[in-house]
Amino acid sequence: MRTIVNTIAGQGGTSVSGAVTKGSIIARIERLPANALQVRARLLIGAATFFDGFDVITIAATLPLLIQKWGLTPGQVGFLIASGSIGQLIGAFLFPSLAERFGRVRSIAWSSAIIGVTSIACGFAPTFAVFVALRIVQGLGLGGELPVAATYINEITRAHGRGRFVLLYEIVFPIGLLASNALGAWIVPRFGWQVMYLIGGAPLVLFFLLRKLVPESPRWLGERARMADADRALNAFEASVKGPLPALTNLAEYESMAHRHPKRRRLDVISPAYLKRTIAVALLWMTAGVIQYGLSTWLPTIYETVYRAPLQLALNLAVAASVLGVLGSLICALIVDKVGRKPVINVSFVLCAISLALAGVFHAQSVYVVATCCAFALGFMACGFITAYVYTPELYPTSIRAFGCGLGGAWLKVAAIFAPALVGKTLASGHLDTAFYLLAAVPMLAALAVHFLGIETKGKVLEQLEA
Repeated sequence: MRTIVNTIAGQGGTSVSGAVTKGSIIARIERLPANALQVRARLLIGAATFFDGFDVITIAATLPLLIQKWGLTPGQVGFLIASGSIGQLIGAFLFPSLAERFGRVRSIAWSSAIIGVTSIACGFAPTFAVFVALRIVQGLGLGGELPVAATYINEITRAHGRGRFVLLYEIVFPIGLLASNALGAWIVPRFGWQVMYLIGGAPLVLFFLLRKLVPESPRWLGERARMADADRALNAFEASVKGPLPALTNLAEYESMAHRHPKRRRLDVISPAYLKRTIAVALLWMTAGVIQYGLSTWLPTIYETVYRAPLQLALNLAVAASVLGVLGSLICALIVDKVGRKPVINVSFVLCAISLALAGVFHAQSVYVVATCCAFALGFMACGFITAYVYTPELYPTSIRAFGCGLGGAWLKVAAIFAPALVGKTLASGHLDTAFYLLAAVPMLAALAVHFLGIETKGKVLEQLEA
């Protein structure tokens, strides 16, 4: 084991030196002020997350033309939307498992490569069947990138200000949704649907950059007993800090945190210690899947077919909803460390439910009334859901953190598989109001689950939150 010599200010003010341990890794992370390497990691991994959001919602902007191109029925449209979610469901388990074994950064790089290659291939898909197959394969990367990226960003961040740091990174996902909708509204009517998928191939570049420019998670390296590698990763972060580093303090306390609980196995996410947390996480992520895929991806098509809005207007209204999603996410990032995770999630989801219920009440009004209700619903949903990316990793220990996040992502994908078909059936039967009411019930149920089953995590070291 490689040793380091650090001046450690203990409780008595004496100086000691020691080996790299799990406790010293935590202590060094907790003393890290904001630094250039953290910013670089947030930008590069943020780019992967941006294109995750971009590619996952590209189908919404291109769907009206795909329906015309292949003469798709409502059932085929529902299957097309859900097809990506099938791959994402597999990816939500596959890549977090790879991240636990091979590292967070490698897993993110691999998932980015799959996203990029398959997006480009989608632009050249000759038939509906080939397009669906490519969407399934692309889903592997889309489903795996987000939970692993959220895990990594949480693990390199100290407790103080972690919510704001993580969520300012996570805002790139709704920005990716917005960019996809905005570019789609401009590009698709002018240049065709294929161009959107060619742009979505950009994450392929990250496969070659991430491992060279971003250090591995020191917490994960410490968990794998790779102390020399953890030391090198920490040295890289510390070297990018401007000015002298604060002295290490309370090392004994951090050492106690690191060894307070045994190493967890994956099945422990459903053990008595974590079952309540896992139920809350499941309903939280399922809500995002139902609303994002059951509503957001359908909106341009609903506006065009039900309300007879021109394609350009339908796409523009979807862009407006994405703008509110970004604004809601930004507000959330600024208040989450002060208000707490649970209140942000609960209030946001209740307001989302109310907005969807109002869309059902006023479904017979003009497209602008319904679009306004849906835009607020998506804005509130984004505010609550983005909090899941800081909240979920906080609920599990390092040994199963990526897997716990992946499990949450898997519930999102399960919901995403069935929600589009539900909306498709209600559209075919002419009961759009029923769809809105059913959608409204989901975030209300999730808010209740988080309130009664979740724990508050703001301001605590990750190891303090282990059950």
